[in-house]
Amino acid sequence: MPKPNPVIWMRAEKSTRGPAPQYSREQIAGVAIEIADAEGIEAASVRNIAKRLGTGTMTLYRYLPTKEDLYAVMIDQATGFEPQEPTGDVRADLTTLARRRRQIFLRHPWLAPLLGTRPVMGPNFLRGMERDLALLAGCHLDMEETLAVLDLIHSWVSGTVQAELTERAVAQRSGVDRDAWRRHMQPYLMSMLATGEFPYLSKMIQASEIGEGDERFENGLTTILDGIAARFLADTGDDGSGPVE
Repeated sequence: MPKPNPVIWMRAEKSTRGPAPQYSREQIAGVAIEIADAEGIEAASVRNIAKRLGTGTMTLYRYLPTKEDLYAVMIDQATGFEPQEPTGDVRADLTTLARRRRQIFLRHPWLAPLLGTRPVMGPNFLRGMERDLALLAGCHLDMEETLAVLDLIHSWVSGTVQAELTERAVAQRSGVDRDAWRRHMQPYLMSMLATGEFPYLSKMIQASEIGEGDERFENGLTTILDGIAARFLADTGDDGSGPVE
């Protein structure tokens, strides 16, 4: 098998020969991100990017030779990096981490699904992982436990956002939102509950209200953080709500 090329960040951006580059990888990725945000990841083709930049398609292959290279730079640039110093309040720090991650995924609807298939470890990812590890450094957890906490937060946010974005896309495509669908299903559902075969479902429906995306996210995050505190912080005497000694 041919030896794979080094990852994109290990390759020189400027060739030692030939004319000076007209664009940077970041410029190309920025245009690709704009297209993907507006039209979906499939629209972020080299041809469409070149058209937006006013250059030839083959020109861009000098900067990002493969689609994988393009996606890698797009993912890392869209993820970005925001510093976050530990405050000593672990629960507040993890809340900020989760909310920030959700907003990134909502700004770029293509990002979470693409990231799930490509564990890209670009410069922004590495800086972000170092930052996230530092948030838990004072909790007296071993590395396996620390990674379990971060993986839970990261995976849960990604899954929740993908479900939220899918619901939005379906509603936009069909013209039927959540409330309209519930009204449509209500007569059937109530007739089934009236049979008495579903006592627990009946209690759930009577007691619960399905909130909007923000409310559902915050409720779920509270449950996740309660579980983290009980599982990982109880033995340390730290409930995650105050400074760690």
